[in-house]
Amino acid sequence: MTIDQSVLQLLEESVLCWLATSSLQGEPSVSPKEIFKPFKGDSIVIANIASPQSARNINENPRACVSFVNIFTQKGYQITGAASILKRPDQDYQQAKQALEELTLGKFPFKSIFRVSVEQVREIIAPRYRLFPETTEEDQIRSALKTYGVQSELSSSSPCDTERRETNQQTTTWSRNG
Repeated sequence: MTIDQSVLQLLEESVLCWLATSSLQGEPSVSPKEIFKPFKGDSIVIANIASPQSARNINENPRACVSFVNIFTQKGYQITGAASILKRPDQDYQQAKQALEELTLGKFPFKSIFRVSVEQVREIIAPRYRLFPETTEEDQIRSALKTYGVQSELSSSSPCDTERRETNQQTTTWSRNG
């Protein structure tokens, strides 16, 4: 299954994702990941910098889930699929490593790379959108900016512009926007 443009865009804007795995016995584990990127249009690669439990779980049980949410719009996606671990001799390792190193400028060593093939995509949205259908993204952004103390009053620019600026400022460190 390929990743559509709306999912790709949000994935590229996100500064954090969560990788959920489970052991052979079904013991769940969820851990945040900072270094991740869409890969070849049908998967997500995630740097394994310090994730021994995720690696053990993937070796025992390849089912995994990756979630990411824009904290301002409170919209995101949950991607489920089969996970694998790419290592140096693997065919796609070098290409995936290069893509991830663009985010870190090569400053983080990878033990390996987790690859999650996309089998299913589900939208994540804040309950407010469903409970109050008149809610717009601008309303949600305004509320989030206030709640998180990012901005006490909106400037004359649109809330979406403010959200994009904040996202770009946060992601510049990781060179996410290319």
